[in-house]
Amino acid sequence: MTRILLLAAALSGLLAGPAAAEKQIYNVTLGRRPLGSLQFEGQGSNATLRLSLDNTPFGLDDGTFEAVTQAKGNEVDYLGTSRGSETRDIAIVRKADTVTAVTITPHSEMTEMTDAGKVPPGVISPTEFFAKLANGETCPSPMAMYDGRRVVQMATTAKKQNDDTVICDMSYKVAMGPGYVFPFYFKSFDVQLAYTARKLATFAMSAGGFTVRLIRQ
Repeated sequence: MTRILLLAAALSGLLAGPAAAEKQIYNVTLGRRPLGSLQFEGQGSNATLRLSLDNTPFGLDDGTFEAVTQAKGNEVDYLGTSRGSETRDIAIVRKADTVTAVTITPHSEMTEMTDAGKVPPGVISPTEFFAKLANGETCPSPMAMYDGRRVVQMATTAKKQNDDTVICDMSYKVAMGPGYVFPFYFKSFDVQLAYTARKLATFAMSAGGFTVRLIRQ
């Protein structure tokens, strides 16, 4: 469940400030329980993300998720690979702002939104989504993300300043396709971002009484 919450998200418009290319490392927690780590590197449409989980409850979500996005002229290629409790490969090709091809293995993981012709223009990949959050300096503008199985819309609903920390309350809603986490099929999440000294410090995502956090190291 944790990988899903973070990247299906688990996890896009424009963020203020320049992008940063250095590697970023985050601890992943569920409540007070450490689950693993997330490493991110890159910016824009050239980014890599690796999530490693080794302490999920009963080991149900232990494993890895790797995602890579590469830009080639006006084409952007995305590949997401899950290994562990889930085995799934998702490849997406986007030209300009239009998704032109989607491939998912195994086929049983496909949804109605795996059809590229049904995906609205202007969506970005999960790695591009996280790049905008991780490299930003303050609350993001509205965004739409496509992971090969669903389209998610995210928008800032409230912003507050506490000394050098900016807190962003956000909505995260599945707009097209299935919800997350069998058998709950969550379609709405509460998200809170904290930017301290103009850098992303924490990312929290909540639904159904669960809260998953990324804490920057």
